[in-house]
Amino acid sequence: MNKTLRYTIIIFLGLGALAPVYGQTKAEKDLGSWFLFFNQHQLSDPWSVLSEVQHRSYSFGTNFNQLLLRSTLNYKVSDAVSFGAGYGLIPTDSSYEAIEDESLAYEHRIHQQLIMRQKFAGLTWIHRYRLEQRFLEDAQGDYQLAHRARYMARINFNLNKEWTLSVFDEVFLNLQKPTFSQNRLYLGMGYQATPQLNVQVGFLKNHFNTVHYNRFLITLWYNTSS
Repeated sequence: MNKTLRYTIIIFLGLGALAPVYGQTKAEKDLGSWFLFFNQHQLSDPWSVLSEVQHRSYSFGTNFNQLLLRSTLNYKVSDAVSFGAGYGLIPTDSSYEAIEDESLAYEHRIHQQLIMRQKFAGLTWIHRYRLEQRFLEDAQGDYQLAHRARYMARINFNLNKEWTLSVFDEVFLNLQKPTFSQNRLYLGMGYQATPQLNVQVGFLKNHFNTVHYNRFLITLWYNTSS
């Protein structure tokens, strides 16, 4: 295995091991799941649209947590740089336990992003910088505006033409108090099933200030432009 890739994986896994393992709630002990679908469609050169659906559960395949529906319009400046902006609708059940007559809280989210790609030593390093304006529904049904910044560093290593190993870390910072929002650490494997379809499975550690979740991810990437 490439030495750079080996050291990167060791560092990322070491960071994930720093998460507390004591005093866990039942929600933290469960292995939750995220099922994700992404559709990439080229409108014209250099415009494209990325649409996504994410279903997130506290337990594997059960105990609904969140549904994310999002679309991003992207402008490709070059093979190394692209800009994007979009909108997302996110209904959330923030309670692990089932509560009678419980209703979902809704979020309307606008985002802007910059993606930069670098290639070296057989690796593809992706940097994503994202700003979000979040309209969050409160208990009275009113919406409060919050701002957040995100940075993701992702490394993809092509094992061969079909298989790819991926690792990423993404930090979320609020632009109001408290500053720290969450951190996501991911390791996964992707398989290029067809020129249009890529299938990925992986494990994600989702760290918040007071809770730390483990999630199993299954992701389908479908490119309707291929």
